[in-house]
Amino acid sequence: MDSPRVVTHGGVTLNLATIKCFKLQTNSDLGKTSVMTVEHKSRFGYIQHPETGKYEKQEYNEKTEVDYSTYSSAEAHRNEWEEIWQDYLDDQG
Repeated sequence: MDSPRVVTHGGVTLNLATIKCFKLQTNSDLGKTSVMTVEHKSRFGYIQHPETGKYEKQEYNEKTEVDYSTYSSAEAHRNEWEEIWQDYLDDQG
């Protein structure tokens, strides 16, 4: 298991241990042309079914989206986050 490390950079705070990947979104159809998406690793929890009382496994697939004013700004922040994340991964190795 990776050790948690919480980092704040560019106004965004992330736990580096939960990151799955970084993506840039340029979907002009949705009116969002410069979004950095951070996908987090799947996590699991158990919730109790109200009728049966049995616990059921629940999968959570979370993401964080950050809007930027320009694509180049989003790209620069994504590149900086990738460097921070890579340093963390190198330390874990």
